[in-house]
Amino acid sequence: MQPTIKDVARQAGVSTATVSRVLNESGAVSEHTRVRVEQAIKDLGYRYNALAGSLKKQQSGLIGHIVPSIAGPVGPMLARAVEEQARRSGYNVILCNSLESAETERSNVNVLIERRVDGIVFSAPLVAEHVKAVRNRGIPVVVIERRADVSDFHYVEADNFGGAYEAVKHLLDLGHRRIAMITSPQNAHIAKSRMDGYLRALSDAGISSVAELIAEGDYSRLSGHKAMREFLALEQRPTAVFAAGDALAIGAMQAAREAHLEIPSDISFVGFDDAYAELAIPPLTTVHQPLQEIGTLAARILIARIDGGGDTYPPANVLPCRLKERESCGPPPG
Repeated sequence: MQPTIKDVARQAGVSTATVSRVLNESGAVSEHTRVRVEQAIKDLGYRYNALAGSLKKQQSGLIGHIVPSIAGPVGPMLARAVEEQARRSGYNVILCNSLESAETERSNVNVLIERRVDGIVFSAPLVAEHVKAVRNRGIPVVVIERRADVSDFHYVEADNFGGAYEAVKHLLDLGHRRIAMITSPQNAHIAKSRMDGYLRALSDAGISSVAELIAEGDYSRLSGHKAMREFLALEQRPTAVFAAGDALAIGAMQAAREAHLEIPSDISFVGFDDAYAELAIPPLTTVHQPLQEIGTLAARILIARIDGGGDTYPPANVLPCRLKERESCGPPPG
């Protein structure tokens, strides 16, 4: 006779609910308790039947994940982290790409509702009403990279303000005072947070921001290249550039090299994301945001909410970033 979850609970000296949380990685369990439960599972040879559990709870065993784009490194890394955690917890993921289109995002929501998913992760949702419509149907939701108008949902994001502040402070500590920024579109919460971090770091150093040293890109390498050409055309060009994404920084570095500038002896660069910064020439100093941890935590919170244990996590979950120094920064010339 196959051992049951009750047998595991009895062997470990815990409740069946605790065993369930360990199996699904869906709630707060101390490391000591987790080890006891895992040892009991091993000793008894217990095998978890995720499908049977889903049927018993009248669930589909499916989670939806809507991303604005699978181009570039960030979207795929988040999608992989969400799916890996979901699979470990006995769920399958339906990944939807909104293609940066509000209409496509609405269609994605309708498809996932029709498929009777147990919950949905929204990565950087385009329209707040789409998120709210899902919640109004009683379907659990977790947001990655929130909008300001969905702050009342459970959300997970990087400390974009703190990461940007640290990046600019690094340049200031090297002696730079004329520091440019290539932003991403300011209709996104994370873009505003990174801009605010840049501005605060300058302000704390007693430096006023200069409009001609701020250019907006679209996260692409080409827009970074274009912004850098504008900076190079200034009568007094910047000695350092902080870019709100690695692709922007890499495009800007290319434009600097085309202008026969040496990096970092003539000009320094810092990016954000740490997605493919090591591939830049020279390797790019950048702000590492914990994409794996963000996706994993988002999936855990969603599954906890599906299982009725969402209160074990706070609504706001902001994970720290850290600066990874490489070879693209140095003191200002002269």
